[in-house]
Amino acid sequence: MLLYIIQKPSGEVLDRHLNWISADEDSALLFRTPHKDVALNQLIELTARDIHLRARVVACNSNDRDNPVVEPQPDTTAG
Repeated sequence: MLLYIIQKPSGEVLDRHLNWISADEDSALLFRTPHKDVALNQLIELTARDIHLRARVVACNSNDRDNPVVEPQPDTTAG
């Protein structure tokens, strides 16, 4: 099943309590949805609170427990 999560360029991901956590933590804690529009709406709400937030919606496959499998993302903040 395809799931959508929200991830910062630094690799941190949004959890269910709308906090940023390391992608290495338990994937059961992550905010995820099977609907891309729900993830986009959540991203818009986060951006409204922090206009400098540069997060994105990322599609992930799920494991056998329907938790997202987060692939490492390259850090695009380095300049």
